[in-house]
Amino acid sequence: MRLEPTASPAALAWQAEGVFTPVQGNDVFAHVRGDGECILFIHGFPTSCLDWRGVVGVLANNYRCIAPDLVGFGLSDKPLAWSYSLFQQADMIEGLLGALGCRKAHVVSHDMGTSVHTELLARKTEGRLSFNLASSTFLNGSIIKGMATLTKFQRVLEDPATLDEAAEMVATLPQSYAERLRALMGRPDALSDAHAALMTELLVHESGHLRIPNVYSYVRERYLHKDRWVGAIQRERDPVQILWGDADPVANIGMGRKLHELVPQARYAEAPGVGHFLPIEAPELVARKIAEFAG
Repeated sequence: MRLEPTASPAALAWQAEGVFTPVQGNDVFAHVRGDGECILFIHGFPTSCLDWRGVVGVLANNYRCIAPDLVGFGLSDKPLAWSYSLFQQADMIEGLLGALGCRKAHVVSHDMGTSVHTELLARKTEGRLSFNLASSTFLNGSIIKGMATLTKFQRVLEDPATLDEAAEMVATLPQSYAERLRALMGRPDALSDAHAALMTELLVHESGHLRIPNVYSYVRERYLHKDRWVGAIQRERDPVQILWGDADPVANIGMGRKLHELVPQARYAEAPGVGHFLPIEAPELVARKIAEFAG
């Protein structure tokens, strides 16, 4: 959903760097830059493709970088009558890449995006993925959900019995959003006040923060489809890379190491002193690891 002309100059400038594409009934915003082989970036919860701006800025010299806002996030549509299932988000990704003419892509994912990514891998295993998924890079995300160290906010969102409390929390979230994000970082100074203000503006665009309880239903799918999604990484025969910030208080380093244990064929690296938001905290490191791997 496009911004009103009264939006901040920073938000309008960010919108101008992307494209809107109709996909399966929703307008999807994507930050698209560069030429060459495609790299698809899938962001996490509850942010947007803005997370990838620094990484894309490095890689766009050599690759065509496509970083969409998932439905319900950023500048993409935030419909009320939508399930926000990870399966639907994967459908959207396939539709978007088809509309943009990307037939082969390296896929990079973070947080919630890692589960959309693993569903794409599962479809690849079944022989029904609509594009050639050439390689996979996973950043911190609670793929092994039972190992996550949940915040109070996440515990409230996860329990149906406390959804009324969750609704009250999300109504006031914009006031504490930057503080909450920095609390998950090993390098909180990486999130400038200007960047935090833009992230908050994208969060509240079209009342997106009020959709958070709807969106968070994806967590149950992680439990239900763990074997399908972890199994898809284990069965993947094209290159897999895992890059984990070791100071993440939620998707903790033990989870990263366990994932590598389950997927021993993957290239594995840890980012010392980096917390949950690797693309924001260490964009040059992330870009370098992707370039080395995709190359």
